[in-house]
Amino acid sequence: MVASPSLLMRRIHQQKHVGVSSVIPLAALLANSHIWMMYGYLDSNFFPVFSCFLVGDLCALVYLSIYFYYTTERRYVLRVLAVVIPILLLVSVYVIVGGLGYTGQTTKQVSTIVGCIADFAGICLYGAPMEKLFQVLKHKSAVFINIHMVIAGTTNNVIWLTYGILITNWFIIFINVLFVTLGTFTLCLYKVYNPKTHPLQDGWNTHPDDEEEISVSIDLTPHLESKASKKSLTNLPSPEYSAVSSPLDPLRR
Repeated sequence: MVASPSLLMRRIHQQKHVGVSSVIPLAALLANSHIWMMYGYLDSNFFPVFSCFLVGDLCALVYLSIYFYYTTERRYVLRVLAVVIPILLLVSVYVIVGGLGYTGQTTKQVSTIVGCIADFAGICLYGAPMEKLFQVLKHKSAVFINIHMVIAGTTNNVIWLTYGILITNWFIIFINVLFVTLGTFTLCLYKVYNPKTHPLQDGWNTHPDDEEEISVSIDLTPHLESKASKKSLTNLPSPEYSAVSSPLDPLRR
């Protein structure tokens, strides 16, 4: 499961850009792996929970480093990490302080709270691709789905669900039932909107407002004509006063 984004990272490295990939699933992978690692430590489940999610924690850091190096939206990535990392630090401090008994709780009580937080982190991990599922439904193309990660994730969740049933751990059972359901739905969606038969159309990332350009032209000719006409009107003889020759001029001559 934690190795599945490596194919995406390889493609990003070859293309030198992240394309339509989102940083949210990678940040959620980091949060999920770190909190489940903490839970495995408190529950004294060093294998497979603690060891597996320790590897996931390290892999997520590598993936985020690669994504950050090639993305053009580094400010957005930093904002995402600015939300995730402080939460992980708070959970880590709580695990250390609570595990040492300074919170007045038993290790079992602390592990129960961390288990609830781990389930929430898992929901965030598998809820993160929902952003892309909406894009799939909108553009009628499954190019946004990282199918390798979905297949690996669904297979991984079936195994964890079986393990949770065997040890009767409801934290593991609950979250993986949800994951298997969501993974199955994502696979069905990929089958319906397969990128090979439903390629992404050109201009998919343009807004309707961007398609219409507003042009403003200022024509100075009418102003020039009006000035010329005003000038000619001022040169016309006055309609009220005009010079009239005297009728006595011929007699005087």
